[in-house]
Amino acid sequence: MRGTRSPTDRPADLPAGDHESASGAEGLDRLRILLAAAMGTVLVSYALLVVAAGLVALTAASGMSVDGAFTVAIPLWLAAHQIPLQLHGQPLSVLPLLPTLVLVAVVFIGSRWSVRRLGGRVRTDAGPVLATQAGAHAAVAVLAGALLPRDAAVVATPWAAMVGAGIVTAVAAGLGLLWACGPPLDWRERVPHWGAAAGHGSVLGVVALLGAGAVVLCAGLVLRASAVERAFAEIAPGFGAALGVTLLALAYLPNAVVAGVSWALGPGVSVGAAAVSPFAVEPGPAPPFPLLAVMPVSRPPAWAIVVLVLPVAAGVLVGLSCRRRLGPHADVTARLRAAGAATALVAAAVGLLALLSGGRLASGPFDPVWLRAELVVPAVLVWVGGPAMLIAAFQRAAADPAAPSALDLGPAEADADTAAPVPGDRDEPLVTESAEPEPGSTEPESTEPEPGRDESVSDPDPSEPVPRTVADLVALRSRQAAAAERAAGPPADGAADRADDSADDSGAESDATTV
Repeated sequence: MRGTRSPTDRPADLPAGDHESASGAEGLDRLRILLAAAMGTVLVSYALLVVAAGLVALTAASGMSVDGAFTVAIPLWLAAHQIPLQLHGQPLSVLPLLPTLVLVAVVFIGSRWSVRRLGGRVRTDAGPVLATQAGAHAAVAVLAGALLPRDAAVVATPWAAMVGAGIVTAVAAGLGLLWACGPPLDWRERVPHWGAAAGHGSVLGVVALLGAGAVVLCAGLVLRASAVERAFAEIAPGFGAALGVTLLALAYLPNAVVAGVSWALGPGVSVGAAAVSPFAVEPGPAPPFPLLAVMPVSRPPAWAIVVLVLPVAAGVLVGLSCRRRLGPHADVTARLRAAGAATALVAAAVGLLALLSGGRLASGPFDPVWLRAELVVPAVLVWVGGPAMLIAAFQRAAADPAAPSALDLGPAEADADTAAPVPGDRDEPLVTESAEPEPGSTEPESTEPEPGRDESVSDPDPSEPVPRTVADLVALRSRQAAAAERAAGPPADGAADRADDSADDSGAESDATTV
């Protein structure tokens, strides 16, 4: 008979910080959780796009029905999976990244929820969740592409829909599984000790570059505000059309940020015959879309080269992150490997974003939109990798290896070394070789008594023998006290008797000790 497992029992491969129940689900419950998570992510992502399509249709006053909104949302859902489309028979692969990010977030949350409900075991639960998520989205994408009529304005190839939806969903589900369960133990054992520092530095580098791209885009919108306003007025004269163009511009906003990264790195952006970079501008037809209106149409100013400081600053952050994660005592070779691996990961991530942000634009005058990923990757290796490697290779002045450290000393030696007075300390004056005044010195001798000194006790006589035992010390103190009383005056009879008795007792003790 199989025993039951307590909800508080956690599998060995579940992270210690996971507070969900690891009891797991079996049989039909397991199948129900997998199907609910897979179809739930499909329906939620599609419903969000239906709302967006209905809002655009409502503001445009085109008279689109509810069924029409559901139909328009199908190509939008396919575009969210980065599936190449065909617009009136022409290729369309410049797809917005914002719907893709929303889709990734939905699949991420659904995968994380399902693997936790199943028990959170990497080897037995993560694989089924990944397979069901990718399989469900790929199957629905093929079905959606097949259901679109061939005379529709936007169509998709079934095999491209299956591959694109499967890859994007698998990546999103994999991120959710890693977040919930963590990497398997054998993976962590194979990763070198500097691997975590490299991963942290790569994430920081990608975020820093995207921030630089956002700064460049904002600067372009401010400097080219009049051109952006003219583009809005040209393609969206009414309120409804303006709202629709605004939503479309928001959908392509991540693409524009990646284009700003490409421009800041140096390769720049090309739209049709026009190409812009910090070094040169090739004139071409002016794009009417507001986000493309920020492209300069004349020779770039001299200060445009200053934007190269942004990727260099990102490289400095990567190097500092690798140094901090490895610690101050890490080997230089380990820091260089971490910085090099982080730079390679940043280059791969930015190059992939550049590929996804560009593409074909229906063979028109503004086709293609190209971010030159083949130049973006080397630019990242130079502008980010160079500073990162220099910062990682920087070695601070090391301590003297011959001097023992506190770790090498025992507790008693370390305490004694700490408590010993240091020459030059504020509480301990420096001791000179000679305490006598120099010849010719006119400094008067101080007659003030030293603080805390009893003047009634005279200095010890140099002729007195040095006490060697406790009895000798007591006898010496008694003689000194008797001498002090004689110097003060004739004592009273009782005091004299007590002094004599004390002297006799101390003398007897001294004789006994000597014997």
